Amino acid sequence: MQKVIAGLLAASVAVVGFTFFGTLPGSPSSLEVMAVVTGAWSVWLLAQNRALGWWIALVSIAAFGVVFYRVRLFAEVGIQIFYFFTSMQAIWIWMRGGAQGQERRVTRLPRRILLWTLPVFLVSLVLLRWVLIEINGAAPFWDALSTVMSLTAHIYLMLRFVESWWIWIAVDLIYVPLYASRGLPLTSMLYVGFLLISISGLRRFRRLAGEDQ
Repeated sequence: MQKVIAGLLAASVAVVGFTFFGTLPGSPSSLEVMAVVTGAWSVWLLAQNRALGWWIALVSIAAFGVVFYRVRLFAEVGIQIFYFFTSMQAIWIWMRGGAQGQERRVTRLPRRILLWTLPVFLVSLVLLRWVLIEINGAAPFWDALSTVMSLTAHIYLMLRFVESWWIWIAVDLIYVPLYASRGLPLTSMLYVGFLLISISGLRRFRRLAGEDQ
């Protein structure tokens, strides 16, 4: 397992390094293929409640970071950096973040967390949209909205909250047309798959939390 983890970390670093220095075989579209394949694999594993998905996500995150940079979706580049480091943290939370260092259970979102999430969400959306307008980013409102929603869903998934999948479903509905409009058809199709996987993840997490389907 340690060799697998080391290999995934090395691969994710290589994706970024080789791409910027022009030594990655193939065209930018082949990089998108790599991101799509590993991204689909990782999300499927997470929807199955398997922590290995966080490790595989590292390769996809690195590849998508470069892809989004090339099409000027700057907020998406920033979120990939956030994803990279927090995905490693999520491993520990899932496996050791529960009571007495045990595996963290799937639960509902506590009301207190929801109450502070809402104002932070709104403020972040307004500020990020302003920044994207200033740096001439593409689709500033939709880029900002999808980014803030994704950050929220990602953090909730790290903490194994059922509600994380509701947010992923909503943000997937935004990402599909957004990426298609930026000339990323494979990524757009990927998020159609993510939408279906998110629905499956919601059902599984509800079952694990002891709810009816």
